Amino acid sequence: MLFSRLIFNMVNCVEAKLAGLNCASRLVNGLEVFYLSNTKHFSSDKPVLVLLHGFSADKYVWNRFAKRFSSQYHLIIPDLKGHGQTAYNPNDDYSVPSQCQMFLALMEQLKIKRFSIVGNSMGGMMAAKLFDEVPERIEKSVLIDPAGAKSQYAQDMIDNQLNPFEHNVEQDFFDFYDLIMAKPPFVPRFILRALAWEYINKREQYTHMFKQFFNLRDFYPRDYRFDHPQSMLIWGLNDKLLPVDDFTHWKMMLNSNTHIYEDLGHMPMVEDVKRVSSDILRFLE
Repeated sequence: MLFSRLIFNMVNCVEAKLAGLNCASRLVNGLEVFYLSNTKHFSSDKPVLVLLHGFSADKYVWNRFAKRFSSQYHLIIPDLKGHGQTAYNPNDDYSVPSQCQMFLALMEQLKIKRFSIVGNSMGGMMAAKLFDEVPERIEKSVLIDPAGAKSQYAQDMIDNQLNPFEHNVEQDFFDFYDLIMAKPPFVPRFILRALAWEYINKREQYTHMFKQFFNLRDFYPRDYRFDHPQSMLIWGLNDKLLPVDDFTHWKMMLNSNTHIYEDLGHMPMVEDVKRVSSDILRFLE
């Protein structure tokens, strides 16, 4: 399993290099935060684009997507707290407001004032929180199947203490993998088994982090309205992790462009990189 994971890590690093991305880190409030970027200096010759992953993912999930933006944008793709190479601490706070505070502190370190942002799932909720709290810093934002709707689904998940990221046996991971993508890219089974092993080993960590992230206190009610017209909502109608009702919930809250992919699931930017990146690029430009 360790050897399989090493192979997967190596492939991720090679794909990042092919996308023109290099890994770097900054110390943010005592935490070493890792990120990918295609530049060492965020000069004003290009706009900055931030890519935020979802819960339990990491920066490398954006590799193939980022390749299509690297010539037009300075990219910043962080590992959020407790994800990827950014360390987990059982005493830390993994709520979305806390993740946003960490992210903004990282942007201060990098001296980035204004940026556009694309976020998936938890990253989409972070994007909404950011343009709600610091709209003067956000140029455009894209929310891809965002979490954070204070819906009946979310209430039921919490009431029944359900956590799709809590895996006890290998089959739990394979069931979960079927939920998150309708058209997953090919990954050899021995790699998937290694990822399953990792989820099982991180069960306590993901249980703690999910409880803090998936918290109705931080979620948005249906009658909430965002005042950020330069936004785009993307949804894969084959999303089995978040229901279509959550899409209608977000559509009511946002004054935004809406793009629906009937054949894709929870991670459209991974399932159909070319189509989704082209649509987002047109919106950003």
